[in-house]
Amino acid sequence: MANEDDFLKVYRFILNCKPLEKYSEHFYKIMLRYFSNSCFIAEFNNDIVGFIMGFRSQVDKNKFFVWQIGVFSKYRGKEVGKKLLNQIEQTAKEFGCKIIELTVDPENIPSYRFFEKNGYLNVSSKEGEIIKVMGNTAVKDYYKPGRHFILFQKVLNQL
Repeated sequence: MANEDDFLKVYRFILNCKPLEKYSEHFYKIMLRYFSNSCFIAEFNNDIVGFIMGFRSQVDKNKFFVWQIGVFSKYRGKEVGKKLLNQIEQTAKEFGCKIIELTVDPENIPSYRFFEKNGYLNVSSKEGEIIKVMGNTAVKDYYKPGRHFILFQKVLNQL
């Protein structure tokens, strides 16, 4: 589990982990201060090589949202992402959540395949107006005009 003291290490990891979106140091400080029980890091030789962060919905307590997951390219395909995802799924179950949601840029094909392989379904068509991007169904203007994203969902088996 990551903690508040890790925020600068996490921030530097994010800056160097393509194609993750970058947010301010302040964002990671707040997330690791108030949501550290659902932020996890994978380390090798004391360096962060993977990170996942999510949180339980405050509106629908049955839902958990995965905000970011990233693994350095040279560690991809070595189960790092899968272990991080399993860890956060377990945390969501412990919170009593029944559903995990996350969004993926439709141009991020490796991420799309990763989540499909791990039992996530593209539920974009249930969310609103859809658009096809690179053959994938995405929610049109999900985050803002022109920012189309795929909404994935997984129903969790309870403990």
